[in-house]
Formats: sequence, C-alpha cells, structure tokens
Amino acid sequence: MQTIDQLIQLSCQKNTDKIALRYKYKGQWQPLTYNKLWSTVEKLAAGLQQLGIEEKAHVALLGVSSPRWVMSYLSVLRRGCVAIPIDKELKATELRHILNDSDAQAIFVGQPQFETLLDVIDDLPQLKKIILIDASLSEVIDHSDVSDVMDNLSKQWKDLVQTLNIAPELCKPVEEAAIEAHLVLTGQKEQHGKQHKSTNFLAETEISRNRLLKEERLYSYKDIFHDVPLPPATHIPKDRAVVLYTSGTTGRSKGAMLSHQNLVSNIQAACQRFNLDSSIKTLSFLPINHVFEQVCGVLVPLSLGGEVNFAESIKKLGDNLNEIKPTFLLGVPAVYRLLYGRIMKNIESKSSSRLLYKFPLTRKIVTAKIKQAVGINTTFVSGGAALDPAIAEGFHNLGLNLLQGYGITETSPVISAESPTKNKPGTVGEPLEDIEVKIDNPNAEGEGEILVKGPNVMLGYYKNAKATAEILSNGWYHTGDLGKIDEDNMLSICGRVKNLIVTPNGKNVYPEEVENHLLKSPYIAEIMVYGHKISATAEEVYAIIFPEEEALFALNKELESGPMGAAEIEALIRKEVLTYGKDLADYKRVKKFTLREDEFPKTTTRKIKRYIVEPEISTGGGIKPTSRP
Repeated sequence: MQTIDQLIQLSCQKNTDKIALRYKYKGQWQPLTYNKLWSTVEKLAAGLQQLGIEEKAHVALLGVSSPRWVMSYLSVLRRGCVAIPIDKELKATELRHILNDSDAQAIFVGQPQFETLLDVIDDLPQLKKIILIDASLSEVIDHSDVSDVMDNLSKQWKDLVQTLNIAPELCKPVEEAAIEAHLVLTGQKEQHGKQHKSTNFLAETEISRNRLLKEERLYSYKDIFHDVPLPPATHIPKDRAVVLYTSGTTGRSKGAMLSHQNLVSNIQAACQRFNLDSSIKTLSFLPINHVFEQVCGVLVPLSLGGEVNFAESIKKLGDNLNEIKPTFLLGVPAVYRLLYGRIMKNIESKSSSRLLYKFPLTRKIVTAKIKQAVGINTTFVSGGAALDPAIAEGFHNLGLNLLQGYGITETSPVISAESPTKNKPGTVGEPLEDIEVKIDNPNAEGEGEILVKGPNVMLGYYKNAKATAEILSNGWYHTGDLGKIDEDNMLSICGRVKNLIVTPNGKNVYPEEVENHLLKSPYIAEIMVYGHKISATAEEVYAIIFPEEEALFALNKELESGPMGAAEIEALIRKEVLTYGKDLADYKRVKKFTLREDEFPKTTTRKIKRYIVEPEISTGGGIKPTSRP
C-alpha cells in the first residue's frame, strides 16, 4: 500500500508526456502534462517547507475546482501535511469554525473566498500563512506609496471617531471624500474598466489585507515556488491524509479523519469496480472539496495515467460534454435529471427524431447520434443522493450506461456501486472489494441499519472522541441509513435512520444545525426542520415554527399597538428566518415554513417528539407549509 502522493508520483513518472489536466482559458482547452503536474507539486511542497510549515501540519484548501487546487492539494500531501478541503460556499461563521477546529496553520484560497476569509481573519491567530491560488498580490493589495500613509490616516481617523464619539451621519461625508481621494491618488479612477479591485481603505477588511502582507502571512501561488526538492516523505499509509468536515447532529461540523490507506484502498477498489484503465477521461464539475469528486473524479484518473478536464461551469456542462466526450462522468441525480430532460426535449422538438425514437426498431438511429454527442463509451455514475429509477431507465433507453453508487464521507467514500457487468435497477450495487457490509437488526423485510467495515472506514472524528465512539464500534461504521441486501448481494437504500435531509444536488443538511441557527431569534421559541419531498427522490428544507409569545407581547407593548394579526406575525417570522439563516450555506436555508399555534410535544428532556409531528406532516394534519422566506 502506498500513500496518495506516492501513488500519483509514480503515475507521473510513468506518464511524463501525457496530458494529466485540462482547463479552458480564453475559449481554448489548455493542457498540463504529468511532468508539469509533478514538478509544480514538488516546487509547492518545498515552498511550504520554506514558509515554516512542518510535517503533519494541517493545511486548508478553499476555492473552485482547478488544476491549481489539485496541485496545491497534492503538494500538501507531498510535504507530509494533512489537507483540509473546505466547501467554497460556506459563510464566514461556518468557515471560522472549521479553520479553528481543524487547527489549520496555512490555507490555499481563491480570490472570492479570500474576501470571506478576511471577515474572520482576526479570529484565526493560528492561521500563519495564506496563499492565493488564483490571484497575484497586486490584484488584492494596494502596493502604492500612498498605502502606508492611508493606513496611518485610517487608524488616526478611527481613533478620533471613537474618542470624540462622532455620529455616523457626520462621519459619512468625510469618509466618502477620503475614499474618493484615495482612488485618485492610487490611480484606480483611471483604471476603471480594467481588472483592478477598487479599494475602500477605511474598510476593516482592507486594513486586515494590508496587515497580513506586512506580517508576512500573505503570499501568491507562484511566490512560494522553491526549486530545491524535498527529501523523500516520511509519512506512511496509516497516517492521516485529509480531514473532511461534515455537519453533525449537534449543529457543529465534525472533521472526519481519512488516512492515506483509506483513500488509496478506495481508489484501487473503484478502478476495479468500474473496469477503468489509462484511457479514462473525466469531466470534473462536482465540488472538489467533496471526497466523491476528489477520489473518483480526480485521484482515480490521475493514478491510472488518465485525463481530468475541468468543466467551465454547470451551465456549460452540455457544451463541455460535447467537446470533451468523457469516458467516465460523476454526477448527482439532479444533474442527470437535467441532462435527461434536455435530451428528451431535443428529441421531441423534431418530428423525425420523435417518430424514430417511438419505435424500438428505429430508436437506435436516434440513440446513436446522442452517444456520438456525449461520448460513445461514456460510463455515467450517480452518487450523493438517491437516483430516481425512472431516470436510470430513461438513460438505459437512450443507450447510455448510468450506474449508481453509495458512499459516505466517513468511508472514503464509496461503499458499493453497480459495475458495467453487474447492475440492477433500484440498487446501489455490490459492496466494493475488501469492504464488508451487514444489516443491523433487520426487520421482517430484511431492512435495518447499514454497517460498514473495511480499509476505507475513517480513523475517527478530529478532536471528538465522543462522536467517534457513537458511530464506530469494533471497526464497524454505523451509517445511519436503512438498507437491505438481496439474494444477488446487491445493496438497496430504503431510508435514513437519522433526520438527515439530502437535497436534489446531494448536499447533506442536518435539521439540528439549521434549528440552532434560527433559534437565535428572540421571536422563535421552538422549531422543527424537516425534509419535504418535492419528488420521489428529492427533498427541500422546510420548517414548523412556534413563535415566542412573550417576545411578541413585548414588541406589541414597545410599538404601542394592538395585538399582532396572523399576517403580521408571519411577516415578522419570515424576516427572522431570513436574517438568522444568512450565516448558513444557501442549500441549508429554510425554503418554506409553517407556524404552530401551540407548543410541540416534547420528551422529559425537552426534545421535540419528531415521531409524533412527522405523521402530521405526511398525512396533512392541518400542516400546510405556505410561507416562503
């Protein structure tokens, strides 16, 4: 067994002149060879050492999918450090928690995400080094001679405002005039229309930005390149490789620790299950911080000497599919539903294709053209959420090979998957090689909680022994999912033991996390967040809310108005849901809510009895979510 960096290094040495990565720049696909890939990884890894980042240190990655993200990720592992991939969509409060909890000493960050990072940088003293993946320092920092003067002016002004307690309305015209003068003095007025960031030198983020540079904490990607290579790494397969944060039922994200062995075993098992070789060509469009994309979308093809292509965007996925014609494509059910819908709309829009597709004997004429457009031998793999059987059947009718898999972050991630030679609609295939799956306490139908054991099961949760003990027992990982295994050893997912909500895009939402955020509102006394089915396989985040009556009474008294009507209370709660939901990622926010007139039924420990409330939702029970924030 090798470490991840050893596995990829060996592939780079075998395939020096082959194309490893491709990305689009100014309308053209730009190639990056395996030789260039690894030489860059070595320079970055040596650069990390020069910055004082020691082996086993935790280094975060926050940015969009790109060749630079991949090379940064591999350089962290080559240095013998631990990678902390982070969701680029996270809000500042969630980002602060993960960076603090993970003990990240350095971070590779994209320019848009750097702006979010600046909002919480003062709360992250342990974050010693910040490396901009996709921007030079000149794009984010004012290097002009005026900068130091303006920094001093900003400090003096803020001290004066605080000392004399100057009213905001008096400050505003002075600050606007100062900002205008700064733009003129630094030439930013003249550069209007060019790619240059206009800066408000009085803003806290701008002060933090300049301070980071002076403290030698901020660098650009190429600035850290170092040509003297590192000696061979000393880490071993059993060592921690990555820590991936996944929402916990307490509302706090937990860091799943995955070893090199965990990930390499899954890479090798996935290659075997999908019958992959060096001819593999992928089109990467899923979030790269997700272990599914890291392992199957990037590391699998790179380990085989294949080719990874980065899609321009989800909107251009159709165009990129036609250009690249990948042999292997990962996606979530929502994407396959969209793709299937577009294909069928195309067929239906033309009378000739509609007629040919209608009859089995002539259908192949139409499906041959479709396969030519997306890739003749493309294997599509769906994961992250339940795939609608109708979509799987639709792909099959189009002559396209769509397989379904099942996995979890804590299992590195793939547990089971269909293969090109063995698949069964409605199942997620057989467990992968060397992975044991058993059903705990099965009922009469053979359904029970899915337990997993094997080289892919995580080491545990970072700094959270209690949570680890709750989910790992004698090497068995308790998935929290309900499933059954049929006579062909094919696994089916029947539901969830936990209250986990899975959105159409495969994002995981824990109700407790959303509830804890919204309960910060003084006007929300109790709340139950749940997944509302919008189709056979898709859910949205809904909530039932019991308002805080005392707070409403106090508000009425303060406003010297009569009792609030139902419409006014609903409007107030809608505002609260929006306000306190802003710190959550978009996919975690409540889409609709219902107001309750009485308290929820609760246990003696004051926990809401979901098993009583949920039947009311499923049967109607007077609960009709109508208010959308």
